Amino acid sequence: MPFLAALQQNNNKQWFDQNRNWYKAAQTDFVQLVTDMIEILSDAEPKFAGLTAKDCIYRIFRDLRFSLDKTPYKTHFSANIAPGGKNSPKCGFYIQFEPHNLSMCGGGLWIEDKNILKAVRDELYSVPEDLLEIIETKEFKRYFGPLWDYQKLKKVPTGYDPNFAHADLLKYKHFIAINYLTDEQVASPNLYEHIANVHRTLHPMCRLLDSIIEDAGLL
Repeated sequence: MPFLAALQQNNNKQWFDQNRNWYKAAQTDFVQLVTDMIEILSDAEPKFAGLTAKDCIYRIFRDLRFSLDKTPYKTHFSANIAPGGKNSPKCGFYIQFEPHNLSMCGGGLWIEDKNILKAVRDELYSVPEDLLEIIETKEFKRYFGPLWDYQKLKKVPTGYDPNFAHADLLKYKHFIAINYLTDEQVASPNLYEHIANVHRTLHPMCRLLDSIIEDAGLL
């Protein structure tokens, strides 16, 4: 976190090159954390077994090709623990550490395939209770707010009854739940336990969503 805080103030190649050893030390710490979390989370999700931190960790170098922001480095460390690695189409568990209370953990299903999105929407249109019974529990709400609304539609997508009682579920393009972490939580000796509890609470939603796309023959 001290390295990332300094990077936020000096996001340029010259500074980064001068502090490359500091970066490598911080990166080593993050690799160890992800390695530990893979082992811990594998108890609840055996599909994580066999993954390495390298399979899951995102590069700190930003892709500048289509961005107006030309700062070269991300100001966080992040990883997506998912079957097959960070680019898996299946549900994953995301970890991000960033100073100034911008850290988070959580996850779910990031959807890029329109067929997968349709399969999930069709299932929720038919049996919304399966998801609602998970996300409306007291335990789920303890760790998460509403599902992440990134790219969420304003209207019910074409092909579904706009008067459907749970039409709001059909507006999501991704099914992600986020638990935000303070800097104090990141520094706490209970960090691993907290992340494991978040994953345990999220896991039923991930299991449901993966089963929907597996039953549709899309994985």
